[in-house]
Amino acid sequence: MHEDHLLRGSSVSPIQSLIAGSISGAVARAVTAPLDTIKIRLQLVLLQAEPVTGTRLIANILRSEGVGALWKGNVPAEFLYILYGASQFTSYSMLNENLGDLQEKMDITLPKLLHLFLVGCGSGVFSTFITYPFDLLRTRLAANDSSEFLSMTRTCKEILNLEGIAGFYAGIKPSMLSIVTYSGFFFCTYSLSRDLSKHIEKAYHHQIWGVEAVCGSVAGATSKAITFPLDTIRKRLQVMPHSSAWSMLVSHWKLHGVIGFYRGFGISLLKTAPTSALSISVYEYALRATQKVTKAF
Repeated sequence: MHEDHLLRGSSVSPIQSLIAGSISGAVARAVTAPLDTIKIRLQLVLLQAEPVTGTRLIANILRSEGVGALWKGNVPAEFLYILYGASQFTSYSMLNENLGDLQEKMDITLPKLLHLFLVGCGSGVFSTFITYPFDLLRTRLAANDSSEFLSMTRTCKEILNLEGIAGFYAGIKPSMLSIVTYSGFFFCTYSLSRDLSKHIEKAYHHQIWGVEAVCGSVAGATSKAITFPLDTIRKRLQVMPHSSAWSMLVSHWKLHGVIGFYRGFGISLLKTAPTSALSISVYEYALRATQKVTKAF
């Protein structure tokens, strides 16, 4: 059985984690880009007389914008995923080890899930600050529903001219709450899933194939279900930067009700589950490969 490098107190080299995290982010984005575009469009679509389903939205995009539209915003998104994967896993590894050392020095022991939640939240804060401008660019480019493709350079110039540097961080407060909460719950749920998988493997005397992918998928889906309303507000603020989070929340509630906060949730789960599965499994595989190469030299 392979070592799990995301468990409490695991010691991982920051450089190795950086490399493995970058590879993980690149692979996850390359596979799930179209689902991300559909998810963003569903979250941003205005209330209409007829409900807009994922199938109908895909058909409309293909008919009016072409197949390439499913990869709108992919350039900043690739940077986003690579940077996010690198910064998230690197900061997670460092915080995980350092928080464990701090508890030893202070002679205290935090409950395992609280430890992982704090480490997950900390890695979420760090990675969000670093990658947020790319997340905003990805959202604005993907939200463009015209047949004309906006370039990343042109979009950056428009943001600078109309909103200034602060425009690249529009909506960061609810985004921080959304992503940090998601990250904290993700690593807690992943740990619980891994514990359960070990009990199952022990009971049936059989190793679960692709256990990291399975547990990552469960963790991603569970965490997304908890934090999806915050993600919806985050996306809307990124394309309507002059609105406040509170006014956006109130108006969205009045217009759409509770169900409106979960618009696009189905397609989001279809994206989150494989993304999380790929992210964790590729990270672990790349990390083991990196460690082997390092030992060889």
